[in-house]
Amino acid sequence: MTETVKRLEPTKDTLRELFLKSGNECAYPGCTHKIISSSGVFLSQICHIEAANEGGERFNPNQTNEQRRSFDNLLLMCHAHHKITDDVNAYPVERMKDIKSQHESKFTDIVSTIQNSFTDHTEHSKVQGPSSLDRINRVLSWNNTSDELVETLEDISVFSKRLLTLPMQARQILTLMVKRSAYDHINRLHISEHEINLATGADISELRKVIQVLDKYGFIQEGFPDDFNLPVIEICEIERGWPFLKDLKEFCEAEDIALDEVLVDLNFALLD
Repeated sequence: MTETVKRLEPTKDTLRELFLKSGNECAYPGCTHKIISSSGVFLSQICHIEAANEGGERFNPNQTNEQRRSFDNLLLMCHAHHKITDDVNAYPVERMKDIKSQHESKFTDIVSTIQNSFTDHTEHSKVQGPSSLDRINRVLSWNNTSDELVETLEDISVFSKRLLTLPMQARQILTLMVKRSAYDHINRLHISEHEINLATGADISELRKVIQVLDKYGFIQEGFPDDFNLPVIEICEIERGWPFLKDLKEFCEAEDIALDEVLVDLNFALLD
């Protein structure tokens, strides 16, 4: 007999696992909105990857009611990103599962992470490379043929492998730099070091360590003081001189994709 579709509330065990693996942050890439406030107020929403009811986003008639309320089908998000991900074309099932997986992997098995805190965590990262670049080619109106995109694919492959060598914290700071950067009079991305410090609230000595790592690996170059005598950081583009980061920033804004999904989570397949 076919089961009648009925929305079931998550079990206490499921809720416990969701909260533990959320890191108390919205699962949407780059969002740090708190799940629970310091006073214990629930600030976010429980979101279904595949809807609990017929007519809902990504509803799967082949699921059971129990599967719909299971841990694997749920994630925690702030209200704004819950609404944004209602766009099923931009956020199909696989992308939602990837967002859940990438977010929870940062906070899963915290004890094990602490015990192995002296291991190289970059070894556990993996690049999801693009195969066609059809999406960015269309969105930015490059109008390139598949043959013309071969060299671009090679450039992105090299760039993504370089990113893979960076610690997570360095990728996060680089992404913030790209987000907040502006172009100077000779069309180079740049940002004030003081702005990064104010935006992150990070200890200046710790921030300097990350900046030095980014400089060492050629992602940035520390420049001269600007007109206000503030230290300026220039963000380096890929070796051929193509402004990839500028194009990537414009693409993500146009498609409502968090830049963190590409530069931090290394999901370059989104460009397809």
